[in-house]
Amino acid sequence: MCEKRTKLDISLDAKFEEFLDYDYSQIEIKSYDCSQLQYDYFFKEHMLRNLPCIIKNITQTWKCSKLWVENDTINYDYFIKQYGQMEAPVADCNQINFNAQCKCDMKVKNYMSYLRSKSSEKLLYLKDWHLRRLTLDNYFYEVPEVFASDWLNEYAIDTKDDDFMFVYIGPKNTWTPFHVDVYTSYSWSVNVTGRKKWILLPPGEEEKLKDTLGNLPLLFDPEKFHNINYFEIIQEKGDGLFVPSGWHHQVFNDLDTISINHNFVNACNIEIVWKALQKNLISVEHEIKEFREMPEFTSQCQLILKSVFGMDFESFVNFIIHIAQKRLDHMNGVTSLLFNVYCLEKNHICFDLKIILKIIQSIQNHHLFLKNIISPNIALELLNIEQTINESLN
Repeated sequence: MCEKRTKLDISLDAKFEEFLDYDYSQIEIKSYDCSQLQYDYFFKEHMLRNLPCIIKNITQTWKCSKLWVENDTINYDYFIKQYGQMEAPVADCNQINFNAQCKCDMKVKNYMSYLRSKSSEKLLYLKDWHLRRLTLDNYFYEVPEVFASDWLNEYAIDTKDDDFMFVYIGPKNTWTPFHVDVYTSYSWSVNVTGRKKWILLPPGEEEKLKDTLGNLPLLFDPEKFHNINYFEIIQEKGDGLFVPSGWHHQVFNDLDTISINHNFVNACNIEIVWKALQKNLISVEHEIKEFREMPEFTSQCQLILKSVFGMDFESFVNFIIHIAQKRLDHMNGVTSLLFNVYCLEKNHICFDLKIILKIIQSIQNHHLFLKNIISPNIALELLNIEQTINESLN
């Protein structure tokens, strides 16, 4: 099975299946060479422990590292020729509205003309560009092996939904505000060219930054906030940075920079995502608690939840069902490849299913499931999946 593909597997031990509480004040940001970092080690020491790290020399075999860069600068002519007529989202770092950068769509050829001109009148950052999905040539980079277990993009590709694979291009001094990633997912970012400065805060530290209304600052300034545990990281050309779940961060481009970014979820952090969804739901229910007795209260909460968190209860259940069914199919010999390259082996599949089973049991104990908020067909499918997983693991 998958003899000509890259096999991914993990070794299991007693402590391996537990999500670990960690004293983040005692850690240092480790750095590895891409060629030396083993999947099993990264899985245990970074994804399970939810710890950041730097991975060097990722882009050496990437097609875009040769085509997008000329004389160590952005190859403007190539972008204009290859992608010039496409539109991409662009943020104005000097225009802030409701604590966020103002955004618009812009033709790539016009953005490249702006970059080439070195204009200081505006500070424009092309970000969240779904270039991989929008082009037939979607092999301009390869997903690193250590990031291959990616349920979010696996689901997005299977369902032809919006993916979480982005290109970022920005001149020196462009920046991304202080935030936590969508769904409290993991993310990885690799510099094709340029340099970034990151500031990362371990989970919980962001609570110290909130104002009296519970709002976070647009940017974290270490000189204004004291007794905050944070890490400053310089990411060079070819470096990848793994950002764990729930780590708030902000990013500055120290040079003109192109990066590839993915958000991703897998068995190591799905429990964090599930807890974050429940926490957001509680906040939503509290915000409109005066309407609790109205018949549409629950459905309105779900609409708001989807708006603020990115998914509601039923879409999360559908997501879990889809990944669970694919892992069960794999157990029965119907193999699927991740990013057309990677093949999960038996221990990995079993681990995924064990964690999914834990999530399913928690879903069934949730008040929304007990209130039949999701459709009967989906509820029945979830119960059948649970039974099949139990049978497969026994």
